[in-house]
Amino acid sequence: YFVINYYVLIHHRNEAECIDRIVHEKFQNVHHTVSATEKYLVGVESRTGGVESMLKVGSGGVYLVGIWGMGGVGKTTVARKIFDNISNQFQGSCFLANVREESKKHGIKHLQKTLLSRILNEKSLKVASFYEGADMLKGKFCLRKVLIVFDDVDDNHQLEYLVGKHDWFGDGSRITTTTRNADLLRCHDELYSVPELAKWGALELFSWHAFQKRTPDKEFLKLSKSVVDYAIGLPLALTVLGYFLYKRGITEWRSALDRLKDTGYEEIVKQLSN
Repeated sequence: YFVINYYVLIHHRNEAECIDRIVHEKFQNVHHTVSATEKYLVGVESRTGGVESMLKVGSGGVYLVGIWGMGGVGKTTVARKIFDNISNQFQGSCFLANVREESKKHGIKHLQKTLLSRILNEKSLKVASFYEGADMLKGKFCLRKVLIVFDDVDDNHQLEYLVGKHDWFGDGSRITTTTRNADLLRCHDELYSVPELAKWGALELFSWHAFQKRTPDKEFLKLSKSVVDYAIGLPLALTVLGYFLYKRGITEWRSALDRLKDTGYEEIVKQLSN
């Protein structure tokens, strides 16, 4: 999972308010205010390896693989890493990010046009309706070997008019969908459930953000383990909490940990699952 160099502007009066925001705003503000550059990866190889084996890259046929799990568990990171690893083996490729959000803002037709433009490298395409867009996707891609990632899909309408069916894509194509809802992936050939990070990986990821190194400072080790326990192995939670606690003193750490205890495991799971 990404360990990143970044700046985050958080204008809160104290750590209690910040922890509240982290949980109750579902980490959305963090996504929108982080300027990120990949530096390290923690715990990603085993996950990407599992999905890549499902994709059967290099063999014939068309495979649809679904990646699912709760918010913040790292679905997009896994999908992006795989995309970067294998995209050069296809005639065309597209990582269609934030489908849920973009669909609400701009509609399915906009996403269809984006997908067509990126795969075909044509910017002047016009899509009159999402029905026409679906026909165009099938007509343009059915003879092409393509790699497409549909990231953060959240309803059947998106699947019907973006992902379509196997016969929309040429032989050798690979289609990956990430979602929080496994029920949406019934028509996919393989499903991969992204697990939470194991404790050692969670501590390492948190440490990179809180201390800018692989392991915590000795005097912060016990507190770090406690924070990691409350992050329940979710990379996004570990990243945000690590950043927030970076260069803060033990008193501030303890205050933040008390706030996490008040929030509780169940509330964190609830908010990240919505």
